[in-house]
Amino acid sequence: MFLRDPFNALSLTAVCAASILLVLIALAVGNLFGRRTARRGKSGDASLGSAVAATLALLAFMLAFTFNMAANRFIQRKALLLDEVNIISTTYLRADLLPAPERKRARALLAEYVNLRDFHPSKVVDFEERLVRSEAIQRELWQIVGQLSTSGYDGLRLRGFYEVLNELIDSNTSRLYVGINYHIMPPIWAALYVITALAMFGIGFQQGVGRRGSLQVELSLALAFSVVIVMIADLDRSYQGLLIVEQTPMSELNERLQASQRAAH
Repeated sequence: MFLRDPFNALSLTAVCAASILLVLIALAVGNLFGRRTARRGKSGDASLGSAVAATLALLAFMLAFTFNMAANRFIQRKALLLDEVNIISTTYLRADLLPAPERKRARALLAEYVNLRDFHPSKVVDFEERLVRSEAIQRELWQIVGQLSTSGYDGLRLRGFYEVLNELIDSNTSRLYVGINYHIMPPIWAALYVITALAMFGIGFQQGVGRRGSLQVELSLALAFSVVIVMIADLDRSYQGLLIVEQTPMSELNERLQASQRAAH
């Protein structure tokens, strides 16, 4: 059901390891070619430094571009969470517009609904089951609206409930696609890694021509670029990593609705 691409199927640990390995290999290959050039009595073109600087500038642009994409989507996920919390709360309150039996049924369903939505993305193991049940509850709530409409219930009062119910259904679709299906596209990741490899190759080549090079410096470069890339990948994912949208608003609403249901019974 989810539109996973090969890159997002990798764990963040694998992304980090691949990034470090890519930088180290590119530096080593560049250094090797640079030393061969130096042994042939060629000191390298005078424009080599400018070319490496231009490649690094392009790499900085790509890192900023992808980071901005991931950060914007992270902010959007936070906004969608708050929107859904507000919509569920409003739908629960507007159940007052329904007749007593339907009001009780609708509020019980909404209390179950918010409990299904209250989970930590990186820890939940039954996400598919929660999603299926959430959509079933949406259909049950809509059936209540349909039954009341058929029975000739006050259309103005019913409208006040089903309008916000429509928003609840829409919010589920938005959170699902933005949180799970929408990611930085594979071609952008490929471009980022290619430019990273070329930039590291240029640095290694420059060091090799000058017969310079330090393992400590190379490891520092590998770790520095890898940390940034992993941070981008972490921001881009809603289901794993350290940078996950805080679920406190949904948890607090869940506590309030469960307490309201206990009081009602």
